[in-house]
Amino acid sequence: MTEPFVDSEVDRTKAKWVADTFKEFGKPRATARSLFYFALSRTEPDYPICGGFVGEIRILRPYHECDGLKLPKWLNKTKTLGYVPADAILEEVPGENIFIPAVENKSTTRMEIWLNKTSLDPLLYLLCERLGMTLVSVNHRPSKEIAEALLQRAKVKTTFIFCLSDLSAEDFLFCEDLAKSVSLASFRDKPDIQIINIGLTPQQVIAQGIPMVPGKKTEKWLRERFKKYLKPFHLDHKRMAELDALEVYHPNGLSGFIEKALSDTIMEIE
Repeated sequence: MTEPFVDSEVDRTKAKWVADTFKEFGKPRATARSLFYFALSRTEPDYPICGGFVGEIRILRPYHECDGLKLPKWLNKTKTLGYVPADAILEEVPGENIFIPAVENKSTTRMEIWLNKTSLDPLLYLLCERLGMTLVSVNHRPSKEIAEALLQRAKVKTTFIFCLSDLSAEDFLFCEDLAKSVSLASFRDKPDIQIINIGLTPQQVIAQGIPMVPGKKTEKWLRERFKKYLKPFHLDHKRMAELDALEVYHPNGLSGFIEKALSDTIMEIE
């Protein structure tokens, strides 16, 4: 069993590495997972493996996907020690969130962006404000209440919903789940709502060179359906690709990826 002082020195060593990596990332704010993908993209052998002596670093090696399991711990230590600002790391916010821009798009249709990862919201506020689009985020699955709120907003005119989720067994059916929630919601004279998946798709993961990392365990039927979905693209259904990775692998980050996907999709619609 190590001494508390030794543990604290290990914490400082790891926290300083996290702080240096965050600084190198060059973004004012980031999710833990986007920082993970940035660390994974680097080839420098500078990740410290600490030993049992105070301040001892046994080896330095490149960051590995397995190291991501400990990243939340070291991030918390980094914030506690004041090496990065407390609000620099974006975290999941419980519940469901709706951001409505000050001025909505003046076109003949309404447009909204939906995603099932609330930690990414702050990265998209400026984009949605500029485009006049509503942003909705939920934790994994949309509730009946938020589906009914959508129906209420969509009464005015045809609404296009552009969905985003991780390419994972747990999340790849988000767009389909939302469509089901809308169809089951109790609402008289349901308005015209078009739901479109704009990412992540297998094609996009391949095109952007996003690495797939170990996925989470899910129900058997989901795993089987995900396996079938990925089979034509020769991707491993036991792994996943996350939206956070776009902050690293798309030249203009997540918001740039979304803006390009929206532009392409809207051109097809029109």
